[in-house]
Amino acid sequence: MATSLFIIFISFLLLQMPVSFCLAVSTVLAMYIASDIDTIAIVLKLFRSTGNYHLIAVPFFILAGGFMESGGISRRLVNFASNLIGHIRGGLANASVTAAMFFAGISGAAAADTAAVGSLLIPAMKRKGYGSDIATSVMATAGSIGIIIPPSIPMIILGVTASVSIGGLFMGGVLPGILMGGALMVVNYFYCKARKIEPEDRVPFKELVRSFFDSILAIITVVIIVGGIVGGIFTATEASVVAAVYAFLVGFFYYKELKIKDLPGIFVKSAVTTGVVVFTVAAASGFGWILTAENIPVKIAEFVISLSDQRWVIIMLLMGLFLVMGTFLDPSAIIIIVVPIVWPIIMKLGIEPIHFGICLIVNMAIGQCTPPVGIALFVASGISGISLNDVLGCYWKYLLAMVTVLLLVIFFPFFSTWLPTMAGYIQHY
Repeated sequence: MATSLFIIFISFLLLQMPVSFCLAVSTVLAMYIASDIDTIAIVLKLFRSTGNYHLIAVPFFILAGGFMESGGISRRLVNFASNLIGHIRGGLANASVTAAMFFAGISGAAAADTAAVGSLLIPAMKRKGYGSDIATSVMATAGSIGIIIPPSIPMIILGVTASVSIGGLFMGGVLPGILMGGALMVVNYFYCKARKIEPEDRVPFKELVRSFFDSILAIITVVIIVGGIVGGIFTATEASVVAAVYAFLVGFFYYKELKIKDLPGIFVKSAVTTGVVVFTVAAASGFGWILTAENIPVKIAEFVISLSDQRWVIIMLLMGLFLVMGTFLDPSAIIIIVVPIVWPIIMKLGIEPIHFGICLIVNMAIGQCTPPVGIALFVASGISGISLNDVLGCYWKYLLAMVTVLLLVIFFPFFSTWLPTMAGYIQHY
């Protein structure tokens, strides 16, 4: 049955069928062809996999991002970021990174971050002479930080799948997310210096202060989400509802840019995006169920362990596997299919679950902007109107910076474990 599963899955992938449908169809067909189990069993499995309480956070974080985009909150974040560091060489590109990091603290999805910030700053960068290749590269890689800085939808799914504290994962993603943003800014600086792109004029201090207070309510959203979880006021799932309600109140009553007529469109867009995520979760869980039934996880675990008894070698092998898979699979699918397979290996080696989880999320962030199925890259290139062939010339340097950060997070657990340890999610490490 496992052989049939992989053959059908790969065949549909080559036909460019959406990954979620590849997973669902290959699972049902494999059971029908190679098993006498009633196919209604797989339908029940798919349905029950979506009933986890923690998955409620997915639609509400997506909804919060929609409210912020339509309510003018994201625009104010972008304006403040531009005023804050626009005067540094590569300032507008760095403002894109900073704005994406701010927005990452609200939406939890790479595509949403890339679209919200990129629609404002990619045209602005092109007008300032950055070139479509730099504008696209910056926004695609910066947008992928959305799944590293909390809240993060893949972190929620990882916490559910591997029974790891979602709050601990949220805390563990803060420093790697900041490190990733810093690495992209360094690349921006050297690119802009080489192309002799002059920085923006420094805005008057009064204007900087004004833009800060204009965006303060948006920035506070991050404090509410992270502070509420760490302080034990609410869970990560409850934080998603708080974020959505807060974003609605600020956009509707304070900024008054969110209108009643906007709500149906926001709800429909959020529902569609949620449907895609949850359907992928359901389809991937069925796929993983067959793998488990065929004892594939145990066999893979035994094979990986047989390659080396050095924990760092095994970690690097697994990270290489995830890096390759991330180029053509959605993070949710990878987490649900592969994590149950490799998690016994992680436990056996004594690796801190939160540390490995953050390494995995950073890895998936790179996959979000890597061809052939890098969603953030396609969103950014769609906004800029440039073909992938034209952007790859400078794009690889941004990817190299991201891979460098991944290696730092892997070999220096401090980046992913310090905040969770301070917050009490890790007792001894």
